[in-house]
Amino acid sequence: MGPVRTSRRRLAASFLPALVCALLLLALGGAGPASAAACPSFKVLHDDRIGAVSLPAGSYEVTADTGLSCQAASQLLARFLQDWDGNLPKPWRAVSEGSGKASFTRGSLPGFSVSRTGGGGGGNSELGRLCPGTFTVNAGSYIGPLFFVRGQYLLYIPSRSGITCRRASILFTRFLGAPGGTLPAPWQVKTQTATFFKPSNPLRSAFRVEPANGV
Repeated sequence: MGPVRTSRRRLAASFLPALVCALLLLALGGAGPASAAACPSFKVLHDDRIGAVSLPAGSYEVTADTGLSCQAASQLLARFLQDWDGNLPKPWRAVSEGSGKASFTRGSLPGFSVSRTGGGGGGNSELGRLCPGTFTVNAGSYIGPLFFVRGQYLLYIPSRSGITCRRASILFTRFLGAPGGTLPAPWQVKTQTATFFKPSNPLRSAFRVEPANGV
């Protein structure tokens, strides 16, 4: 018996339904929408704010959109919590969904969301170590370009810094009392996060200041 020949018409008839199904799947976005990734728990050390978003101290579930890694989402959340003025770098936008719940978007690019899962503070290597108690600023004062209003402040020690909490408190007192608000040399400040550091060793010699009630 000779080879079986299949007509072009029969091939087209058998191929067309599969092609239609494939096109429908593409139009609908595949077999289903890509799911976001649930990331390891993130600790917020104290009651905090990011713009209009209220984040009470505790454990948070971070959910990253497809295309954004859990590590990147956690680093971004830590970065946003460190922002001195609560204004996020463009094009990021913080959307409050109630106390302890928010989403962070940037247009059509992948973002992430956070949701509080439990109480209590705790350590977080991204934020550094929170010093015990609060620091009182008795009168509004400039330190370089930053203005510290009267009130309570928190001091943080970055994870790689060798400065103690006591030393940070002494330095902050000294900076507040400097004539004309001039930051004493060789100290400098990162205005976005209110982190004071020495340029000769910015990681080893650094501490950060933040309003106790958020921004």
